[in-house]
This record gives sequence, C-alpha cells and structure tokens, in this order.
Amino acid sequence: MLRNIDHLKNHLNPHNVLLRPHVKTAKCPQITDLILDTSPGPITVSTLKEAEQFAAAGYRDILYAVGIEPSKLPRVLSLRDNGIDLSILVDNIEAADAVVSASSEAGKKIPVLIEIDSDGHRAGVKPDDPLLIEIAKVLNETAMLRGVMTHAGSAYNHPGQHELMKMAEQERRAAVEAAERIKATGLPCDVVSVG
Repeated sequence: MLRNIDHLKNHLNPHNVLLRPHVKTAKCPQITDLILDTSPGPITVSTLKEAEQFAAAGYRDILYAVGIEPSKLPRVLSLRDNGIDLSILVDNIEAADAVVSASSEAGKKIPVLIEIDSDGHRAGVKPDDPLLIEIAKVLNETAMLRGVMTHAGSAYNHPGQHELMKMAEQERRAAVEAAERIKATGLPCDVVSVG
C-alpha cells in the first residue's frame, strides 16, 4: 500500500494537480492521511455517511460524488452548517431545481459540480448537450456553481495501458469542453475534475 501511495504521489507531483482521493474503498482517515500531504486534505465520498464519518475525523473539504437526490439535501445542509465545505453533483434540471430550492429556503448556497458523461456509460450530461448550459444557469441563480466533474466508469473494462490512456484523454477532453462551454456564457466554472 505504501509503495502504491508513493508511486501515486511521485506521478502527480510534477504535474501540480490537486489530488482528491476517493475514500470509498479504504474508508479510513489514517490511510487517507498517508495519501494526502495536507492532512486532512480534500476527499471524495460516495455516501453521505462517509462524508459524516470523515467530517467527524476532521476533514472539511468533501465532494459527494453521486448525483444528489432531493431527499438528501437536508443532510447536505446539516454538514455545511457544521463547517464542512461539502460539494454535490447534479446532472439534470430536476436535481438543479431541488438544490436551488433548498439553497433558497435555507438562505445558504450549496456548492455544486455538474457531472459530465465522458464515456456514454454512466450518469452525467454530454459536454455538447444544450442541457449543460441550462443546468449551469439554473444553479448560478441561487446555488453555487463550482464547475464540472467526470469519471469514465468504462475505464474499468480496459485493462491495457494504451486503452486506459485513451480513456483518460477522453475524460480530460470532455471535462475541458464542458468547462469551456460554461465559461463562454459568462458563468463560473472554477473546478474541472477528472478521475
């Protein structure tokens, strides 16, 4: 494990990118601390229970990387009320409307990333879909549009390095294209997240 962590850090450090590890496998703050140089640093979770557990361990910058269900927004607001910088994902107008409504009712902005479909196999909005800009405009009204995020789940089906590199480039290209489209409308898109 330590060798893998060192390999990851040595690979990423020259590229000056922010590492936001997904903690769904380890589910352990002590292991996550080994991965991050700035502990506790930014993390990604796949359940709000994970977000709550890592928040209790001192983590403050958390991305909940599953499309938000409106019924979970009270828990999101509760975490944010406790000083957690929790960002969420949306990929449709209904979810964006629910976030805007919850933000408005609470009088607090909820930071949101729009999930981009970079492989046609998972959730998200295609980077060239007109819906992308529609969602961005809705979120920018009352919520806090932070940017875009993608994860090509079909990468798991490509065991060869050449195929994985092609998939990584496809992810990067989709996220950058989506961000550029949003920025071209004058809306903010500070975060462009891949992986």
